[in-house]
Amino acid sequence: MKCDNCKKEDQWLEMIGKEFICHKCLNKHKLMGLIMRTHMDTFRFVLRKANVQTYQDMMNVDRKTIEELVDLKKYGIFLKTTNVVEIE
Repeated sequence: MKCDNCKKEDQWLEMIGKEFICHKCLNKHKLMGLIMRTHMDTFRFVLRKANVQTYQDMMNVDRKTIEELVDLKKYGIFLKTTNVVEIE
């Protein structure tokens, strides 16, 4: 089958709404790609709860939304913080 995003032939595609998307395209979203590679059940749970209908909807899901839906530390997914505090 072909990926609906990049149009390349691939045996393993994930269904995102009505679209079939390859793993390479899914990994373009850094956080969702990490969740998909480590915990597939959690990845599908986030897609359901975030009401993702298309690939573009998935790309627009931000870190805050994901952290509200799932406790990532419970699954052993530790993210680097983006908050940097300069101490003078």
